[in-house]
Amino acid sequence: MDSNTNVSNQPHGMHLPRVKTLLIGAVLLGLIGVVIFAVLREKSISSTSGTSSAGTGYSLEPMRPPLTAAEEAYASALWPIHSEVKLSAVNMTFAGLYYKLGELDLNGLKSKLKPIAEHFEGAASRFRRLQPPASMKEAHQDYAEALRLYQESIAEMVKVVDDGRDEHLIAAQAQSQRAATILIKLSDELWPGEYKPN
Repeated sequence: MDSNTNVSNQPHGMHLPRVKTLLIGAVLLGLIGVVIFAVLREKSISSTSGTSSAGTGYSLEPMRPPLTAAEEAYASALWPIHSEVKLSAVNMTFAGLYYKLGELDLNGLKSKLKPIAEHFEGAASRFRRLQPPASMKEAHQDYAEALRLYQESIAEMVKVVDDGRDEHLIAAQAQSQRAATILIKLSDELWPGEYKPN
């Protein structure tokens, strides 16, 4: 009877490490992708700012006009919200990793996710009160989409606490990655070269 139990449990036991490995691999690949994108962007910014007026260097991208006073005010108002969103996104990613590495149980994961979800909700509430200038309407809509994706991502992670299924973590990571990609693009537009308001 023990041998039958071992045989029936073996596929389930082999399935869990495979899902765990896939999840950790997907998260790490996503983080590596974000880091590579950021490094390439910074390298591009530093190479274009290092060109001299004598024409010793060439840039394939046209120079972006400086932000107007209204755009600068919008970027400055958005910055503290953006800082909170970035920190919450990182904390959410690490909560998922700690859970998968066995450093958090379901109750520990729930206790980590609750304040993160509240931070995203608070950031979204403050963001909705911002009034972008006409030239920033599209950027504002894109930022709203990134916030929506982060909120859906953490709601998906909370489902793991309800049913214990790791598929929710994989779906949450994909949504979070899409949100991060949007924010990296917007940060270059709103805080060019410095990633902070002037």
